[in-house]
Amino acid sequence: MNNMLKYLFIVFLWLAAAPVVTLAQTAENATTVQATTETGNSDVEMADTLRRDGKIYVVVAVIATVLAGLIIYLIRLDRKVARLEQQYRS
Repeated sequence: MNNMLKYLFIVFLWLAAAPVVTLAQTAENATTVQATTETGNSDVEMADTLRRDGKIYVVVAVIATVLAGLIIYLIRLDRKVARLEQQYRS
């Protein structure tokens, strides 16, 4: 049970840090967009196309689903290992 709390704490820290990383990337992207606007060409055309077509949300949803699946798998695995450790001790 203690390990599960540790994993949940790590997940909450990760979620808390996500807006900070996003803000840093947004600031970096703003300077990149300004630089590419001045030169007239974009280095990441695929991302622009995904944003324009609205498919970026599908990509984000798939990534979130995969991460949620991994977190659930780790929690279940931790519970199984803890149960096996208890059986081994008895």
